[in-house]
Amino acid sequence: MGKLVAVTEPGVSIAAEGERLVIRRGGKTGETFRLADLDQVLFFGPVEVTHAALMRLLSHGVDVVYLTASGSFRGRLQGPLGRNIELRLTQFRRLQDEAFAFTVARAIVAGKIANQRRLLVRAQQTLADDRITQELLALRHRIRDAQRARDREELLGVEGAAAASYFRAFGRAIKNPLFTFSGRTRRPPRDPVNACLSFGYALAGTLLDGDVTAAGLDPMIGAFHQPAYGRPSLALDLLEEFRPVLVDALVLRLVNRRQLVPADFASPAEALGQDQLAVDASDLDGAVYLASTGRKVFLAEFLRRLREEAFYHTGGGRYSYRDIMRHQVYHMARVIKGEDAGYLPFEMR
Repeated sequence: MGKLVAVTEPGVSIAAEGERLVIRRGGKTGETFRLADLDQVLFFGPVEVTHAALMRLLSHGVDVVYLTASGSFRGRLQGPLGRNIELRLTQFRRLQDEAFAFTVARAIVAGKIANQRRLLVRAQQTLADDRITQELLALRHRIRDAQRARDREELLGVEGAAAASYFRAFGRAIKNPLFTFSGRTRRPPRDPVNACLSFGYALAGTLLDGDVTAAGLDPMIGAFHQPAYGRPSLALDLLEEFRPVLVDALVLRLVNRRQLVPADFASPAEALGQDQLAVDASDLDGAVYLASTGRKVFLAEFLRRLREEAFYHTGGGRYSYRDIMRHQVYHMARVIKGEDAGYLPFEMR
């Protein structure tokens, strides 16, 4: 796996010197990276990049992604699309087959719930909370219900019921008295825990969106998430199983270990700066975002989480989470082509 670099500081400049990417702050040279070692570069907020640097990144096939300070996707620098038009045509045809798409969707939802439950089981080992025990039982039933769902409407109902159980228990798994969580809020997040969840989901979704494209698939056509204007449905499908694994587990760790404190969060005007202009101000009432200090902590730990290893059933060994994400994308491609019998989501042990 190549290196993933995230640049979060406003006002820095990025240049190329030979075969190296150079980050400068106030005219002084900071970190340097060998272009051959880079896999992805994420730019958060206003970052100046020279034309020469962009051309070198393109020539080395580095995925360059532009995001707002809050982690929302703005765009990516991309070379020619994958040449495998046959794969995309097969994807269009297969995912328009409702029976096939629904079979994949059921597996996606069941896998997501299984990982939600596994995360709570781990937390419960030290908490011994009766309410969490009740929700764990409910989630066990929801896994079965997802596997047996007869149509998309029923599956959506199962997912919603599972989410309600899960997030009720998730709030009780937060042991730091400086933070509370009463439920999931988004667009915008309205408390620090939700700010972390939204930021993490945006990051993981951005990575998967690039992986889907690199595999020759179209990120806009999925099995569980229906096509909609501007929605990367297939990337969101693949994200579902990784939400508890990559993001929710990390948020609990950062909050409970007090690696994040209330001062690491701020209002939109303080946290986002000019990025606030990209959002309707009426949608920002009561919003809470990671401030620059919090983003640095979260990003550093998120990148560390991607490098952690876990047992991967398909590979039969231990792989980094980042590699598992990519393997799951290619597994989805094989399912679409009919080379793998059915979609098997990655499940935590």
